[in-house]
Amino acid sequence: MIAMSIPHAKPTASIDWARAYDRLVDGIPAVVADATRLVTGFAVCLDRRIDLHAVAPILADRPEVGAQRLFAELMARAKAGRGGEMLVGDWPGGPSFFDPHTLPGGTAIGGTSAQAAWTLAAIGAPSLLALGEVGPEELAALHAGIGLAESETTVGSPRRRWPALCDKPAHYIVEYTAGHPLPGFVAERSTRIIVRFADEALHEDALFDRWVAANGHQLRAGLLSSPNTIPLAELPVALARLSGAARAWRRSGLSVVHLELGAYPWPGTLDATLESLAPEVTSIGLNQNELRGLVPGDDPVEQADALSRWLGVDRLVVHADGWALAVTRGDARVEMDALAMGCLLAASRAEAGQPSSRPRIPHGARFDPPPAPPVSRLPDGRQIVCVAAPYLERPASTVGLGDSFTAGCLLIHSIVDHQPVLGLADLAAPAGSETDLRRP
Repeated sequence: MIAMSIPHAKPTASIDWARAYDRLVDGIPAVVADATRLVTGFAVCLDRRIDLHAVAPILADRPEVGAQRLFAELMARAKAGRGGEMLVGDWPGGPSFFDPHTLPGGTAIGGTSAQAAWTLAAIGAPSLLALGEVGPEELAALHAGIGLAESETTVGSPRRRWPALCDKPAHYIVEYTAGHPLPGFVAERSTRIIVRFADEALHEDALFDRWVAANGHQLRAGLLSSPNTIPLAELPVALARLSGAARAWRRSGLSVVHLELGAYPWPGTLDATLESLAPEVTSIGLNQNELRGLVPGDDPVEQADALSRWLGVDRLVVHADGWALAVTRGDARVEMDALAMGCLLAASRAEAGQPSSRPRIPHGARFDPPPAPPVSRLPDGRQIVCVAAPYLERPASTVGLGDSFTAGCLLIHSIVDHQPVLGLADLAAPAGSETDLRRP
């Protein structure tokens, strides 16, 4: 059990979050122009989106034991409003069942590193993705603006790569939507469950490694995908690879090396990952459900503070449906922009169903009061930075929202001497106004 102790700061004057985000939207061109290349690896896959509301009644009638177990787990998670990831090892026919139910236009690139690079490419921001070998569908799904290393000095486009002979097994992104019926109940929250039918390895890319070693002194930020698709028996080799990458990135000059956790389907793999990688990275991110799994309790501020102290990282980020917060030793004004940019890119993606080239506050989004004031100071010098997020109750898609959030945060941290955009001092809402703001 992690001990929790944090002085509670009471929220200060309400912030006009809609006006704050409008200011951030106006500043995106300058942010993109100032950004250095985000380096990211080592997860790339093919996602197939599945509508749980359409497929659940059919899946319920499947006679296979593995299918029945999968149905029961999907219903349990949807009833609890949980997402996460699961590996199905006892239903070989699962992929052939799900493939015909892929939504129209529902095939896209997946994996945290690829999703983050796609999010940045959509707005014209630079990235470098560790790709390695991918099949025809995976390669075709990559945004042309994602950077791939072609030599120690050259970055090219996915359009210049040749595919491998075949694709890896897909990830099935099983989505459900608040207010829509499922067998026996109505969903109360919109999210997704990632279903896999095979293990995966890290995506190796020797040219990527050499490019980062040669050019890291010009960069600031890197993103490591979590090794949560790797079984416990194979995890030590993967963790050694990721630890080595983190050290190499920092040695090359990157000041922010971020690990995004995700859901771990095998017992023991999350603990092993944190033990190995927390000392090597500077920043760790996770969602609120993942935070609850690590630190029991209902106060995300206390939980995040406790986890930050336990892991010893300079920056811990938690993202939820209606807010995001960071416990950081860095500049609170820069972190405010980072969190808000992450929320903006995620919300825009929720409205569009994919990364948006023109981020905005979605129509119909609301701003609920966040769990902490914009900035709180802790006794040991760390700060808690917290923002409200534009929340859509019924998004077009929930795929990749956490990855787009992470991309937006690291976009701000990729800038040398970033000049804060929000400056919340002049964004207080009028006295008596509601924090819950709705766009027309």
